[in-house]
Amino acid sequence: SVGNEFALVGLRNGVSCVNVTNPSTPFEEFFLSDIYSIWRDIKTYGNYAYVTTESDAGLLIIDLTDMTGNTFWHVTDFINPTTGATLHWEAAHDLFIDENGIVYIFGASNPAGFPTPANGAIFLDVATNPINPTHLGQWNGQYIHDAMVRGDTMYAGCINAGELFVVDVSNKNNPSTLGTHSTPNAFTHNAWVSDDGNYVFTTDEKPYAYLAAYDISDINNIQEVDRIQSNPGSGTIPHNVHVDGNFLITSYYRDGTTVHDITHPNNMIQVAHYDSYSGAGNGFDGCWGTYPFLPSGLIISSEINSSSNQSAKLMIYERGFVQAC
Repeated sequence: SVGNEFALVGLRNGVSCVNVTNPSTPFEEFFLSDIYSIWRDIKTYGNYAYVTTESDAGLLIIDLTDMTGNTFWHVTDFINPTTGATLHWEAAHDLFIDENGIVYIFGASNPAGFPTPANGAIFLDVATNPINPTHLGQWNGQYIHDAMVRGDTMYAGCINAGELFVVDVSNKNNPSTLGTHSTPNAFTHNAWVSDDGNYVFTTDEKPYAYLAAYDISDINNIQEVDRIQSNPGSGTIPHNVHVDGNFLITSYYRDGTTVHDITHPNNMIQVAHYDSYSGAGNGFDGCWGTYPFLPSGLIISSEINSSSNQSAKLMIYERGFVQAC
């Protein structure tokens, strides 16, 4: 719908589409029931939403032109148009979709009895046929927990290695690592590049962990330039960070949604936060994910703790206004 905005929320038992056009009166457009999982990630391209889960549901594709939620597909087999070979995978931790309609699948796996797919990054084309993605290649240098891509470069949080990996993905058949750097707490959850491409910011999903900033202008000599904790000494755990202009928007489990000014990346300053969870310290409660890229400027954050299995608290923010629903 032209001019309308929606929040796609991953729940334990499916996907909820919430109309947030009027942030003071959001409402659920549809709920799509799906396999149970405590991990679910959602990205969009064109009129379609693509959903991964670590349960064995494959890639869920939802047609968003049907606001009943009744038009969707589960895909587990992906054919390489050049070789004709079929890649099969049924679970994945995360995904990202770039500006060219390439889907990057992270942490893929299969049930026993199937070959093991790449658990680094699998590259799928959805621009050509949105409901029949094709397999273009993969990178398997490390297990990737989460990553983002801009242009021909992937910025990956390789959580088990405890490192940021920067990878050239211009050739999907032969991607190559450009540079790496360890992160402060050696459990690299996610990474996001600055708008000018000169800096990368990471989170480590550990108690007492830091947001960290790196100068990557010389990819052969990546340098950490700053690190910062939200609510220092509390033990709170950062989850995902996003760059929105001169600001970092981060989901912190028990510390809510935080905003850091990165006008000077070597001197990050926390300028705002909103905490949806009353507890504090170390624990996987509270803010799960934050999305700051709606055209209106709204920020939407999902909150783990709720009164039922299906419902989840969705936080909707704008400057000078906070609404919980």
